[in-house]
Amino acid sequence: MLRKNPAYLLILLLLCGMQLSAQDKQSEWGIRFNGFVNAQAFFDTRQIVEARAGMVSLFPKNADYDPEGNDINAKAQFNQAAMTTRLRGTITGPDALGARTMGVLETDFTGSSNVDNNGLRLREAWVQLSWKHFDLMIGQYWHPLYVPEVRPKTLGLNLGAPFHPFARHNQIRFTYKTGNLRIIAVAASQRDYSSFGPDGRSPKYLRNAVLPNLDLQLQLNPGKLLIGAGIDYKMIQPRLSVDFPPAGEYKTNEKVASWAFTAFAKFDCPALLIKTQVVWGQNLTEFIMLGGYIEKDIDSSSHQITYSPASQISVWADISTKGKSIKFGMLTGYAANLGYNGPVAGVYYGMGQDIAYLYRISPRVEWYSGRFMLGLELEYTAAAYGKADVNGIVLNSKETANLRCLAAAFYFF
Repeated sequence: MLRKNPAYLLILLLLCGMQLSAQDKQSEWGIRFNGFVNAQAFFDTRQIVEARAGMVSLFPKNADYDPEGNDINAKAQFNQAAMTTRLRGTITGPDALGARTMGVLETDFTGSSNVDNNGLRLREAWVQLSWKHFDLMIGQYWHPLYVPEVRPKTLGLNLGAPFHPFARHNQIRFTYKTGNLRIIAVAASQRDYSSFGPDGRSPKYLRNAVLPNLDLQLQLNPGKLLIGAGIDYKMIQPRLSVDFPPAGEYKTNEKVASWAFTAFAKFDCPALLIKTQVVWGQNLTEFIMLGGYIEKDIDSSSHQITYSPASQISVWADISTKGKSIKFGMLTGYAANLGYNGPVAGVYYGMGQDIAYLYRISPRVEWYSGRFMLGLELEYTAAAYGKADVNGIVLNSKETANLRCLAAAFYFF
């Protein structure tokens, strides 16, 4: 049974860990558990592009008219789910290599895709060695474009996507820290959050390019202010071979190189917490953002296909109050397609090729009593749909909007 259902194995390991820690309180290692139970109910005024049974809301679907002129997607929907219920174990132990050691194991029940909703999945699993000025982390953790200290505090699972980058990668992360300065260097590989390609979403495109996703970030944290900036480089190989009937199938090494830049800030004021971030980038679909890449040239004489990455820009801001029992907050976001280097000849791999821009306004209120929290959130998201020209610029766009009403209950432990 344990082999067939990993949830039983995880529960058994956690219970054993708690028993061992309780039996040996004088030991130099242990595991501490925390997490929450989270149940949500949500209503949308129309059909949307989403994930995880609608818990991850992205943007409204474009109008789809039947022969009588009725918009098929102009249909409201309602759902409830508790799959984001989360368990986190923080592990500490004796020093190693002159460094303090720790590890983290975190899981929930959202599965790896919509076909695995309510399935147990791995969110984070990493080990860290910490010296005076250096940290070395190895394992699965948030990609550097997602800055945990500077993230929206939404009730919904999207955490501001597709305006805010959202992805966890397997990585080697090196952090240099001195005073208020941190320099973070990361080499990452994709897993659950991966790029689009001829075979759909898959981490194999990055694997076949051999070079990991590289990222460099600087952070300054003087007092209650945090500011930072980063640069990211990624290269993928969409295909190992190209089929040109009737000539046959030919080997190819063509790749797609892309860049991303970000700047972010957090202002911790006496009564307010303000966070903001801007991201310009190419082919950012693994972050659940607009963009991708397109087949630029299809050369039947050399039997090769070349590609052009699509660019996008996004900006968001989140503000929240600091009340003890009642907290108010609001997220605003804007994203736009910036096109690609055209003209082009082939297929587009990505998200939102026909969207000129997106924007969102999302107010919320949270009520706390002990370890229990009730929250209400409204999420108004508009997408401007049109038709992309030869350079990927969407013209003659028309806005389509959705209003989500969400109620959430959390019990923290």
